[in-house]
Amino acid sequence: MVIPENVFIKRAKHLGDYRIRFEFTDGHAAEIDFHAFLTAPAQNPMAAQFLDITRFRDFTIDGRADIVWGDWEMCFPFAALYAGDLNVDSLGRKKRVSRRPVRVKGSGLPVGR
Repeated sequence: MVIPENVFIKRAKHLGDYRIRFEFTDGHAAEIDFHAFLTAPAQNPMAAQFLDITRFRDFTIDGRADIVWGDWEMCFPFAALYAGDLNVDSLGRKKRVSRRPVRVKGSGLPVGR
């Protein structure tokens, strides 16, 4: 995915539940539902506080390109917001998700990834 230069978040609007719509200065718009991220197994415990919808709704746009909760307790790459996909990294590439367990050498036991 190629993100045009000099594009910023023009507006971010909470739509209800854990959904936010982003409008960008180039006319592009994307909607993200953060619920799956917030409830994912083995999620960082810091993120769980934003399951409180009041806290979730209290986000800011910092530097015209970042959505931030709290004191940078939760944030996402601009490319993910533009793509409307939290599995996009900061370079605009789709993250690969491995479904196979990782084995610790010598133990024979799977370890979650």
